[in-house]
Amino acid sequence: MMSITRKPSLSDILNNETSYPYSLDDFATFLDQTYCLENLEFYMAVRRYTYYAYNFYNYSSSPLSSSIDSDSILESPTSLLSDPTSTYYDDDSSLRGDAPAHLNFLKQKLHDLITTFILPNSPKEINILAETRDDLLTNVFQYNNYHPSIFDNVKDQIYELMESSSFNQFLVEAGNIELRMSSESESCQEDSDHSSVGGKVTSTNNNTKNNKHTRRFSGLKLKEKYRKLIKTNASKSRNSFSL
Repeated sequence: MMSITRKPSLSDILNNETSYPYSLDDFATFLDQTYCLENLEFYMAVRRYTYYAYNFYNYSSSPLSSSIDSDSILESPTSLLSDPTSTYYDDDSSLRGDAPAHLNFLKQKLHDLITTFILPNSPKEINILAETRDDLLTNVFQYNNYHPSIFDNVKDQIYELMESSSFNQFLVEAGNIELRMSSESESCQEDSDHSSVGGKVTSTNNNTKNNKHTRRFSGLKLKEKYRKLIKTNASKSRNSFSL
């Protein structure tokens, strides 16, 4: 984790390069509280799909994979696995070398994305331009295109939406927490200096420290809720249509 000496960018947070109160978990908690979590869930779901697609196009011997230049995959598995939700990536290593099974696995992941976030009235429908939605669905259903680049325009729109509608307010709230933490740290240091002179620590100081600890981690349950949402996202989107 890098030490924040400036306000982080949205890219810093999405790449998990920040710490409390600017971490990815903190951002997810904020979006959950403001009813915008589906944007982040979609963005991370596309990252996971890109990881699965990278494996398919690099390790499969199917004509489909050999027709695509693997260098055009957006990110390598190493960079993708810096995602803190990487423990929720499904292990597809046993499918490598079994092209039909691997392709079916990739189709199912694409199915999950489409039915959860893209189709009109889907459970977590994201707000994107109609033409962008149509282009994506045409790629999937008409051209059977499973390459992750089909999500480029959608990802860009969702990134811009998060940056313009949620991110600045998140920075304000996180900045307020950071200032409060700094103030409480200075107060705690003063109390410690005072108690060392007097040779004891009062019960009031202990209570203050406990209260600071409670406030700092007050978002823990919401962060756990976010992780569970990411974990169970795919299993809740099993609608019946074939790609």
